[in-house]
Amino acid sequence: MKTRRLILLAAAASGLLRADVVTYTVSPVANGFSYQFALTNMGTTGGTLFDLFLSLPTEIANIDTINIGVPVGWGDTTGGLLFFGPDISASTSFIEWVADFSGAHDVAIGSSLSGFSFITAPPLGLPISFALNGSTDLSPAQQITAAPEAATLALFAAASLLLPLARRIQG
Repeated sequence: MKTRRLILLAAAASGLLRADVVTYTVSPVANGFSYQFALTNMGTTGGTLFDLFLSLPTEIANIDTINIGVPVGWGDTTGGLLFFGPDISASTSFIEWVADFSGAHDVAIGSSLSGFSFITAPPLGLPISFALNGSTDLSPAQQITAAPEAATLALFAAASLLLPLARRIQG
């Protein structure tokens, strides 16, 4: 147990456990599935983040490229660039967002930025990978589950309260 703690402490001290992170949620929508991404700068790149590249396990024809979501300054009318197209093979594609050149919209160390999004007709498989700041080293994006809506929580609470009553009546 002590050896394991020492390895974890050494890894943390050397920065091995610290990594820039891209997380996403998936929600069903009328046209297919909505993918919402957030970029968190933990300092691994050593500076601000200004470029997000996603490698996607689907053909570009499956992505609604007209409605790709862009954070302010990352490929919208205020600046930045947005690229998309087929990737290494016809069955994969990419989307890349680049912040404007002023640096005003870069993601500082310790900060996060959301608003990167797109809709696909079929759900994507795995892996969804990302690279930052022009790197060619891909890392897996992490899917997170969305928090339940208030109505879902209320329904669950009501069912939890009524379940003992139903057992009492039945028994």
